[in-house]
Amino acid sequence: MNKKILNAIRNTNGRFFGLYTKQGESLNAQLQSETDQTIVIYDRNFNRTRRFSKASIAGVRSGSKTFGRVR
Repeated sequence: MNKKILNAIRNTNGRFFGLYTKQGESLNAQLQSETDQTIVIYDRNFNRTRRFSKASIAGVRSGSKTFGRVR
């Protein structure tokens, strides 16, 4: 798990950001909560709350900045 990616997610301050997973999925997300191993996000594409393992996150695009691997 990449500290820069997690810090970028934490610093979104309730705004939406692009989230890219190692499984190849991309979504428009908003951080809801966080535990030691997982993050809970609101998925604006499908209008539902989802839980992801921190290890499955490949990259984040927030504003004009990109962190990690983004397609």
